[in-house]
Amino acid sequence: MERRTNPPWTAGCSTLLAGALAGYGAHRLSRAARRTCAVIAREHPSLFDLWTWQAPLTVLAGACAGLLAWALPAAALRRREPRPVRLLIPAAVLLATLIALTLVHFAWLGTPLGVGNDTNGTCPPDNVPPWWPGWLPA
Repeated sequence: MERRTNPPWTAGCSTLLAGALAGYGAHRLSRAARRTCAVIAREHPSLFDLWTWQAPLTVLAGACAGLLAWALPAAALRRREPRPVRLLIPAAVLLATLIALTLVHFAWLGTPLGVGNDTNGTCPPDNVPPWWPGWLPA
């Protein structure tokens, strides 16, 4: 009988946690951008407004994206490929997905005027905070 040292759910839980942490990081990054640009909400958010649920939704989206980004390539490469390939390809897809999630989240919610708010003019005209690297898309 073959003994498994790594249960099958270990990688799934790890990628779920990594995705949730990436989602939380994306939320904090976008929040820091709105704070830097001194965003003023045009109206007070209600219980059903996206701003109220932004943090939990972003964490949940990151967790689901992380799990799917790992699981789909891992299932496709089941036993046909050598072990290093089965480990590296899902990890690369996971990393690329979480980076893309963070950049899309920042471009959507980190640039404040893109979601219908006002700012007091402390950001440049392109509405991207000065600390955001110019070589990254926003």
